[in-house]
Amino acid sequence: MNPKTIDINQKHFIASFRYNKSKPEDFGLKKVDGKDHFVDKNGTLWKNEILWDSGWGNEYGFVRIPEPNFEQLWILLTKSNIENNLLGSAELLTHYPNELKEKLQTLFNRNEKLNRKLTKRLSHLELLNHVTNHSDVGGKRPEQVDADYREWKKLKDDFDRLKTESLIKRIKKTVANNV
Repeated sequence: MNPKTIDINQKHFIASFRYNKSKPEDFGLKKVDGKDHFVDKNGTLWKNEILWDSGWGNEYGFVRIPEPNFEQLWILLTKSNIENNLLGSAELLTHYPNELKEKLQTLFNRNEKLNRKLTKRLSHLELLNHVTNHSDVGGKRPEQVDADYREWKKLKDDFDRLKTESLIKRIKKTVANNV
């Protein structure tokens, strides 16, 4: 199998919803003796992971093993219609700040308006909602840390400039401008 290939129609993340599950058994998983992972009834392996925060704290959950790499996470974020894949991939992409910055710079440098679907998917990336330096700062001079911060800020600004707003937001803006 190509390392970039991933089945977008298969669950790669399972998680509680508002803390409604707190044990592997709640997900139908069993501990594999002597290992730090779990198995479901189909023999699929899962790794325990604290996942996304939907406003009430990080959810308890699991990631399918082998854990998706950067390219696979990007594919899940941009193509999967499974909500947990979208949320999980957005969360784990933060583990790849340099690759993600490069991917977003390439996308935004095209200077093309992002369609509503892609806008909605990318808005799950926390780094596009709040300006923060996601680059490693260890051992860097203050000027380099500042330059990294400016790159992340530009990504957020570019996203804000290129994203497609929902119809409701556009109507509200039009009404506000005409008042």
